[in-house]
Amino acid sequence: MRNAAPVSLISEKWRDYRFSEKLAGHFGSSVALVEENQECLKETDKSAIWKLEIRTVTQSVPLILKIFKAPIEGPKWIELNTYRKASVLLSDLMPAVYWTEDVPNTNEVWAILEYVPQLKGQIIFTPDSFDKIIPSLAKLHARTHNDRLFERWDLFSEWLPLYHSDTAIAERVQTRDRTLEYLDKAMEHPEWRQKLKPQYDRLQRLLSSGPEYFPELAQAGKSVIHNDLQTPNIGCGNVQEESWNLKFLDWEGARFAPCWFDMFNLIGIFFAYRKDWRSAEEEVVARCAPLYALEMSKHGVRFEGDPVRLYKMAYLQKVLEKSLFLQLQWAVEGQKPAFLLDGYLDKIKGWGKELGLHVK
Repeated sequence: MRNAAPVSLISEKWRDYRFSEKLAGHFGSSVALVEENQECLKETDKSAIWKLEIRTVTQSVPLILKIFKAPIEGPKWIELNTYRKASVLLSDLMPAVYWTEDVPNTNEVWAILEYVPQLKGQIIFTPDSFDKIIPSLAKLHARTHNDRLFERWDLFSEWLPLYHSDTAIAERVQTRDRTLEYLDKAMEHPEWRQKLKPQYDRLQRLLSSGPEYFPELAQAGKSVIHNDLQTPNIGCGNVQEESWNLKFLDWEGARFAPCWFDMFNLIGIFFAYRKDWRSAEEEVVARCAPLYALEMSKHGVRFEGDPVRLYKMAYLQKVLEKSLFLQLQWAVEGQKPAFLLDGYLDKIKGWGKELGLHVK
């Protein structure tokens, strides 16, 4: 892997910005960087993630150094502000933020974070694992649900995307229009025409009636959602215990949106990719949607609608507003295999009928 920054540069910047002094208060003793233990975990044009190690008087501690590369905008801006501002409210649900530093002359920001091992690689993930994740997810959502967010709006006002802002609605309208375009393009390919033809007319009318298909989701309430709850983005340091102490990682997609969307991100995406578990999906949804509602009620948030119906609405809303577009685009242009398209079409047909999804 190509290094995001030479090891010597990290050590140099560590000394220049006196990170050891700045971290000493967090650990209650002097701190020293273990210079020989620096590992680049991931690098893109947008950021780099390093695993570092420090030594205190009593122990060695792994840390994460995340380097936000210039220009810091869009998802990077959201994630950085989540660490710098939202951690005041969500500190028990994200890695501890030990320090952030603006790097002169580069417009980079270096963030030193708690190292939390990913769930991925620690456990064999099964549908039973959802039961241990949902309580922490409900804690996140309940803490920022509806007016509770606006009680602390000073933390979020300058950077948190809002699902029902004019900008976000315009983006969804644009995606809806592009979905209709790719639906027609896909019909020109014999392979995809065969799959799409039975639903083509209804999909056209249905998409044209969007981009909001279930107003009930907004009525059920909005929260700060993570928006990418896959196992690499969930960390846990105590997987051997009955109750997991979870931290959500990589907050680039955070936004204030219908809270049920994260249940789609957590459960719906899992089953979309895992055909080996597909037969258990309805049973798991019937168990996990009420569990989420129960956990939310423990924090004073109660849903009036049937939790299973709300989950299925969230699934179809997310598919119709974005996921279907991506699958059709990939089918037409071939950048990636569109192997989720069949499943999404089945859900639109089956769950759409069950929910009374109609063309307005």
